[in-house]
Amino acid sequence: MLTPLEILHKNWGYQTFKEPQQNIIESILDNQHTLAILPTGGGKSICYQVPALLKPGLTLVISPLIALMQDQVLQLQNREIGAELINSQLTPEEIAVVLAKASLGQIKLLYVAPERLQKRSFVQSLMNLPIDLIAVDEAHCIAQWGHDFRPSYLKINSIRSLFPNTPILALTATATPKIQEEILTSLAIPDAKVFKQTLKRTNLVYKVVPSQNELDDLLYYLKKNPGPGIVFTRTRKQTFEVATYLQEKGMNADFFHAKLPIEEKKAKQDIWTKSSNQIMVSTNAFGMGIDKSNVRIVVHMDLPTSLEAYVQEAGRAGRDLEPSEAILLLKPSAQEEIEKIFKSSLPTKEEFEWTERLFYNYFEIGENERPENKMEFLFQEFIQKFSLNKNKTLKILDFLERKEVITIQPSSSYSSVQVFVNPKNIQFTKSLHYGVIEYLVRKHPGIQNNWKGISEFALARELNKPLKKIKKALRKLSDSGYIQYKSQEVQWVSFNRPRESNFIKNTLWREFESLQVSQWKKLQDMIYYAQQDEHCREKMILRYFGEKPIQSCGKCDVCLQVQPSLNPEMILNYLSDSPKTIQEVLLHFLNLPKESVLEILSQLADENLIEKTGIDSFQKKQ
Repeated sequence: MLTPLEILHKNWGYQTFKEPQQNIIESILDNQHTLAILPTGGGKSICYQVPALLKPGLTLVISPLIALMQDQVLQLQNREIGAELINSQLTPEEIAVVLAKASLGQIKLLYVAPERLQKRSFVQSLMNLPIDLIAVDEAHCIAQWGHDFRPSYLKINSIRSLFPNTPILALTATATPKIQEEILTSLAIPDAKVFKQTLKRTNLVYKVVPSQNELDDLLYYLKKNPGPGIVFTRTRKQTFEVATYLQEKGMNADFFHAKLPIEEKKAKQDIWTKSSNQIMVSTNAFGMGIDKSNVRIVVHMDLPTSLEAYVQEAGRAGRDLEPSEAILLLKPSAQEEIEKIFKSSLPTKEEFEWTERLFYNYFEIGENERPENKMEFLFQEFIQKFSLNKNKTLKILDFLERKEVITIQPSSSYSSVQVFVNPKNIQFTKSLHYGVIEYLVRKHPGIQNNWKGISEFALARELNKPLKKIKKALRKLSDSGYIQYKSQEVQWVSFNRPRESNFIKNTLWREFESLQVSQWKKLQDMIYYAQQDEHCREKMILRYFGEKPIQSCGKCDVCLQVQPSLNPEMILNYLSDSPKTIQEVLLHFLNLPKESVLEILSQLADENLIEKTGIDSFQKKQ
């Protein structure tokens, strides 16, 4: 049998393991439960992929990131390693084929989304497979007090009970001591071996930049750090606006957010992944799980909600170990904005109770009743019907799911349709309804015999109609019997226990309140990190995650507050031939500290050596 090092060299071409990959692999091969906390770029996937090739059976990989699963499966298949994935984008027939391959021993690694574990039929299928390692990626998602909790992760423990002798490998990039403890408890592996690599990244510099004009500052730092980059914004609207601004300034930029059609998301991800200089402007929906090592800069235009979220997102820069920067642009109103957003989605006790009551009434469920079947749920219809606040309602339903009172199955990645008529036999040939049916039949062969996934967005674009109008037409056609339409907006709710209003109003409210206090504290930690200018940025981050650094990084904005002097003659000479804007001056002296350049401009103006020629332009005085 080959050794782990020989497997690594044969399949990946590496000569040595990164620290502590080999120790983690040996722990798994000894059938020990293991927790690995490795920073972004630390090589987490190798820790289960190598043992998977050494163990006789199948490795089950649980990951919430579809992009990561697709990327890793493709890479493994290119190395002629048997790997497949199962997610919501596959048809039942395609899932059956994958499971058949697994049962025949043709697969060594099977990647699944955690939501799949909520399906009883799938869990029964797993019982027939020779699973001898379960890898739980992004394991911090199981921690209810963490920053990125996923209710579906609570089901992993039930899988464990089916394979009591199978070792668990839990992996995450960030975990405070409290989250680490919660991961071990939730997975019921208190005796697990824990391997933790420092979060210190010698090639990654953290900077907080006070900013009065974020767009100009953004452009400055992107030009100072040429190469691929990610710019995080808070809203979908901002992604488009910022990307458009960068394009107008000659940058190769695009935008990304969770509401884009699947095909468009994949195309944008592929282009960015292969690009040597594209900037992707995105909400936090982008970047997680995408394997791109040469990201030179990550910029946050707004304050993240926690240091955990910030470090995970900033850590996508410099995975190739080359010099990279993580820049947080700090507006004067940043604290006020983020606190306002947090409070606006924070329900009072009365709102919590009222929403819970309306939710059960929506399904016509009485006190102490519990429906046995799943029930169809349209979230948008629910909040509109009762005039509820969207963010507050989402927060309450998410919490009820955390506490396993309900289970909300996520909506499908795409809508699906089956057509029951032939367009040639339709009388209303000039109507929008005809256009919809004609398009569906023309673009989706077989749709009159089988369900087919469709994109309402593509349909609206083809027919040059608003998306809202297309969805309304599809619903009306479905109600009239011409088609059957399953919207991707439809979710399914299962009730895990009877309606118990007193339990929810009292016990669960107290827990809900404690959770909000915890998240508020995380937000305040993030605000303090951004606003303080006395302590090394890296040192603060390491201490937050339980490390005890001795030395400062020497490279962050706090450590570099004392800047080398700049010769004013250099700027005078640059301003001697024609007027220049402040932005032009900064870009010309791109390799010099911005603050020093601005200070000398001010000094030269005070000494009457340069004069203003416009609202923000200067020239050497003749």
